[in-house]
Amino acid sequence: MTAISIADVGDRPLIPAPGVVWRACRFRAAPATGLVHDGPQGAVSLTLPPDLLRAVDRRRSEFLAGRLCAALALRALGAPEAVGRDGRAPVWPEGVRGSISHAGDLALAVAARGAAGLGVDCEARFSPDLAAEVGPGVLTAADRAARPPDWDEAWLCTLAFSAKEALYKALSPRLDDVPDFAEARIERIDAAALTLVFRGARTRVAYRLDAAHCVTLAHLP
Repeated sequence: MTAISIADVGDRPLIPAPGVVWRACRFRAAPATGLVHDGPQGAVSLTLPPDLLRAVDRRRSEFLAGRLCAALALRALGAPEAVGRDGRAPVWPEGVRGSISHAGDLALAVAARGAAGLGVDCEARFSPDLAAEVGPGVLTAADRAARPPDWDEAWLCTLAFSAKEALYKALSPRLDDVPDFAEARIERIDAAALTLVFRGARTRVAYRLDAAHCVTLAHLP
């Protein structure tokens, strides 16, 4: 079995939220067919699903790294560690909500019991060219009106994309369709969270920005 290289496995909450367990790691893309990791929480062994064996190296590696983080988060909750699949969507153990994301060489997962919904997203900071390309499909007039005065459009587009993705992940168990990014609009951006309005409901989505990444968390208690 060709395995990927895993490093910097951590349990520090990137965005603290009551009852939410975080796990994150760094990985190096490889033509992997599986993963074996032995850390302080014990060993985890994963095998790539047959339908992904022909995927590109990055897709294989990010899948395995994300599932490693998910298994470790579930283990910390005392829940079954297997995450099923429905198409590309993860299927979490009964009684647990969870979410997985990855960007660049970073993979992360969150899990919680008793949540109505949970969604996490991680994005590398958009370049001005990428923001110009995807912005028309992501940003609404309300989003632009809510932009802090010291932010450029690329940062706003990164946050809007990530926050809407996190919200849609959190709501996915109760949605019968795949929403358009322009359906949700930003009502307000505060220092550590923003308010999204989607189909008549307001939801606070927490965020964390650094020089390279934007991480967002939609936690529906």
